[in-house]
Amino acid sequence: MKIPGIGGRRAEASSALTGEGGLAAVRASMIFLAVVVAGFLVWVFHEFIGPLVVAAFLLLLIDALARDLDRRFPSLPRFARAAAASALILAGFTAVTLLLVLEGPPFAKQFTTIEPRLDQALAQVTAMAGQPTVTVHELFKVVDPARILGPVFIAARGAMSFFVWVMIYLGFLVASRRTFSSKVDKLFDTQHHRDQARRVFISIRNAVEHYMRLVTFKALLIAIVAFAFMSVLGIHYALFVSFLVFLSAFVPIVGAFAGAFIPALVALAQYGELQTPAIIIGGLGGGVFLIDNILMPKLQGDELNIDPLMVLLSLGFWGVILGAPGVLFSTPLSVTVMAVAAEFNGARWLAVLISKDGQPLKEPA
Repeated sequence: MKIPGIGGRRAEASSALTGEGGLAAVRASMIFLAVVVAGFLVWVFHEFIGPLVVAAFLLLLIDALARDLDRRFPSLPRFARAAAASALILAGFTAVTLLLVLEGPPFAKQFTTIEPRLDQALAQVTAMAGQPTVTVHELFKVVDPARILGPVFIAARGAMSFFVWVMIYLGFLVASRRTFSSKVDKLFDTQHHRDQARRVFISIRNAVEHYMRLVTFKALLIAIVAFAFMSVLGIHYALFVSFLVFLSAFVPIVGAFAGAFIPALVALAQYGELQTPAIIIGGLGGGVFLIDNILMPKLQGDELNIDPLMVLLSLGFWGVILGAPGVLFSTPLSVTVMAVAAEFNGARWLAVLISKDGQPLKEPA
């Protein structure tokens, strides 16, 4: 026996649920397609977007330093604090660029003689292990590290054009920042959406500043240890190699340990024996282990809330998309994606996957 009206109401409810589910699926599909298309476009235009990413991080660092100066020197005029912060950050970035441009090419010549040294080292190692002698050419299957590293450092002169693009982008970002608040007010219709947008921006800013502050401190400590070892052992280009170690420490998980091999290779090219490189790898590797596993966990905590596996995956992803800037800034970029995705129901799953505890970025203090 059918009760009048019951079947119709069930059909309407089922239709409503199906409609809502279908709409949610369509939204999720559109977000996924938008992400894929955006990623493809970024990959295609990475030569132009890479400097923009660096400029954005420089602006964040300038703002962070300016706020720090506000707290430390409240009596100074605001424009003076902003100018001092800008001058310090830009001076550091300029010094980095000049170091690459001036020291990169002569340092590359050091590697033109490294292949015979590596062959000698491999012969010693294989002899001690009782194995047949193998050469670098045979070991890497025609991929010669000297022929890879040499052009890389010779091409460092291209850093000057990259520097110019970063400065241009930074100037436009500074100019557009003044009207950012008014644009947010006009972009969203309700106060709720305006507050949501500002909350996302503040969450990203706080997390990125925290990460950059800690990783810069860690990289500086590792570079100082590397410079001390190389100075004691009389390694050539100690300052430039320490700078390379400093940069490599920004690469998550593997960068700090991989950086220990750079001064070891320089020592091998210079002396042609294994004792000095072994001392450098052992001493610098031990220092990196202590800094990474004892000092940094006490300072860092879990404020970034990123899954370690996602850190490793993001390293490869952003490296493919943006090249060197993507490798250096892979973790802050992932924090940015997590903060934005957490604000949209259709993309929240991505924020949950990136987060370490399943809870995306905490509310900013």
